[in-house]
Amino acid sequence: MSYFTTGITIADDRSFHGGRVLSVRTEHADKVIQCYVSGSLVAWSKPSQGGVEFILTESLPSDLLLLVAVEPSDAETNYWTDAMSADPARANRICAQTPQLALAYMPGDVWNVYADDRLMHTQQFFPGGRGVGGYGMGYGNAYGFDASGARGYGSNFGRGEYGFGCEMLTWTSEPMPPGVYTIDVQVVSACGNESPAATSDVTITGYARPASGLTVDSYDPADGRLEFSFTESEDIN
Repeated sequence: MSYFTTGITIADDRSFHGGRVLSVRTEHADKVIQCYVSGSLVAWSKPSQGGVEFILTESLPSDLLLLVAVEPSDAETNYWTDAMSADPARANRICAQTPQLALAYMPGDVWNVYADDRLMHTQQFFPGGRGVGGYGMGYGNAYGFDASGARGYGSNFGRGEYGFGCEMLTWTSEPMPPGVYTIDVQVVSACGNESPAATSDVTITGYARPASGLTVDSYDPADGRLEFSFTESEDIN
């Protein structure tokens, strides 16, 4: 028995008479696409021209969805437990990294991350001058910058661009709803010059895994206070 959680994309998710309609695109033309709602296998369908549609009559946007491609003979087999732990998109976060440029990053340069034209993150490459250094940065001027944290000759030699000690910066979003997001990463110089944006469409197909281990810790009948504990989702904490 085999299944696939990749190569399946929710192209459209719309409300419909108290439920929702999912339009799904898939690369698995010879498989059956299963649709799970919060752990329950509610529907499956054979793709036609690379797509399937599911009408979920009692599903809310907050429900946890999972789409799985399986062999036709396994259409009724529940793979939720195995496939949910293997789904690479379950964390519903987007990660971006600074782009490599033909020229090195300079003090004062800032990188911006946009999702659907909305600014999500902004950060300096060398905050407070940290990391500015390296052979060639200011050759003939103290072998580089003398700013706070400058590490001088040989610092990260060959890392990124020649002679710069700048580390590649990484940003990870908060959990986001399923959908297709256009991510733009751009560098802006201290003079306000903008680099061409590095653009990519990122698809999130599911929600984060739910919390687990809900336990009643105590109950006070005098004031009706009930205390619980639980283990947070691995994808959110």
